[in-house]
Amino acid sequence: MSKIKILFSLIIIITSSYGSFTIPITETGIPFTLQSLAVFVVAAFMNYRETLICLIAYLILGAIGLPVFANGSSGLSKLLGASGGFLFGFVIAGTFISIVIRKIGRDKLLPLIVLMVIATIILFVFGLLQLTIKLDGTKAIEYGLLPFWKMGLVKAVLAGGIVWGLSKLLSSFKSRSH
Repeated sequence: MSKIKILFSLIIIITSSYGSFTIPITETGIPFTLQSLAVFVVAAFMNYRETLICLIAYLILGAIGLPVFANGSSGLSKLLGASGGFLFGFVIAGTFISIVIRKIGRDKLLPLIVLMVIATIILFVFGLLQLTIKLDGTKAIEYGLLPFWKMGLVKAVLAGGIVWGLSKLLSSFKSRSH
């Protein structure tokens, strides 16, 4: 099995499983999930092409009916609905991480956290853009940002820490094998 097929499988499994942990937050049906945490961590270890392919495939699989979105949901209506902008945001934020991490590396915690915070902002921008189409701007912020921004920052810090820790762990394995 090629590396891309393995990575593809892993990102679908990881992102889907983190989507099964959901807490309904607002009337719009946008849940709190750990999907962005999964996307951010996985994207930090993939190149931008792999990330782009895997996340677009994730959206396609969900759109055609595989239960990969939050709460095991699926369908084109999810992509076009209130939380769809966040799903599209995964592709942009994940690809952004894969590009930038090649420049900053994974060995310093603070730059990783800053990268993940910026990726979180990108995710919110896409989520709020689509939500603004569905609702007015004030309601979009009320339903799509205010209930989620603090946990978004927590997930960004966690993602940075996980990537940094995994990178250290992988480096120690590599140094032992030589």
